[in-house]
Amino acid sequence: MRFIFLFFLLIFKNLDAFEYKNLKTNSGIEFWFVEDKSIPIVSVSFSFRGGSSIDIKDKNGISNLMTSLLDEGTRNLTSKQFKNEMKMNGMKLSFSSQKDKIDGVFQIISAQAKDGFDLFYEALNHPSFNEVDINRVKRQVISSIKIDESDLSTLASNKFNQHFFKDHVFSNNIKGSEESIKNITRTDLVNFHKKSFVKNNLVIGVAGNINVNKIKKYIELVFGELKDNQQNYSIKQFKALSVGQKMFEMKTPQSSVLFGHPGLERNNENFFALRIANYILGGGGFQSRLYKNIREKKGLVYSIYSYLLSYENDGVIVGGFQTRNKSVFETIENVKNEWKKLNKRGITKSELDNAKAYFNGSFTRNFTSTLSIARLLQVVQYYELGADYFIKREKIINSLNLEKVNGIISEYFSNEKLFFMIVGEPEKK
Repeated sequence: MRFIFLFFLLIFKNLDAFEYKNLKTNSGIEFWFVEDKSIPIVSVSFSFRGGSSIDIKDKNGISNLMTSLLDEGTRNLTSKQFKNEMKMNGMKLSFSSQKDKIDGVFQIISAQAKDGFDLFYEALNHPSFNEVDINRVKRQVISSIKIDESDLSTLASNKFNQHFFKDHVFSNNIKGSEESIKNITRTDLVNFHKKSFVKNNLVIGVAGNINVNKIKKYIELVFGELKDNQQNYSIKQFKALSVGQKMFEMKTPQSSVLFGHPGLERNNENFFALRIANYILGGGGFQSRLYKNIREKKGLVYSIYSYLLSYENDGVIVGGFQTRNKSVFETIENVKNEWKKLNKRGITKSELDNAKAYFNGSFTRNFTSTLSIARLLQVVQYYELGADYFIKREKIINSLNLEKVNGIISEYFSNEKLFFMIVGEPEKK
């Protein structure tokens, strides 16, 4: 494994030389492709815009349920038979519903490509949605929902989404509720499958040991029968995010707190400036200000972090920590103080240089396997980052100076826009 990792790093160390092909199938399906013969594996990463954001009213969780059933048998194979065929062919296939899209991953040994892509085609285009399998997976999902209600971290995440995103579709639980899952019928699943898997909302990245002609044929096989849908499933902007704080009581010796703040969409020209600012604040692990000042110096938390959630049309900054109930409000005040200090004073030249070095150096991790390359190709297309992204990325980062980053910080980091979701039994001040 170490040899493979180093091999990919050597191949793609010079990103100016990184090349991919923009291919198109006979029916017009476009995808990006990198041919790599070092390992006998083909990897496909794909996304369909939509996901849980287009769930049916009163049937929340249908996207998650539908994707959970796609490897549970086809028109010709039972669930057990399909999974046995996957195993025999050395094939991996997974689907997952996200808030804004459905993600999928397919991997196959090159020698088994034909049989693997045939199975991929059947799973995507002709899932059985067998009533027995539907009821079994429904029970699994409902059981998972109940477990989530007693898990501090998961409950905090769900409550945060519910209150922070307010009336936006992102406030909904991807898994739905026990009631909404019970409302979903087989007909609902069949119709939602047709609604979700359409060509115009599809993005594909491929990398691996296969030639251009063959991969064009296989991509056409798998996705060629899908219909077009003129509806755009891109998410709407977050018009009214919550501010202040909310509390949900739960008997536990410690509390979980998540905080949120408006951010930027992924293809915004100021994205990397905001990303560097967040890295310095809470995204840099042990090196971040939040960790050093609140964890190391004051010992208030077990861990603390922040990260960017950036989508097509909008984004947010999210962070979190867990702490003893008696330390909740003191920690919140410390987070606010760090936020305010960042807004008023900005970052230092040393912090900027370290962050730029990190982001330039860490990018090579995207080239450590055919799957990571396929995912990168898919992501760049999905967020419309541009065909020259692999070349311009480092130039954008290197062009950032203190004036630019601190200007973005003063504009986008505001205590008045912070929201805190507390789950636990915090001791009052």
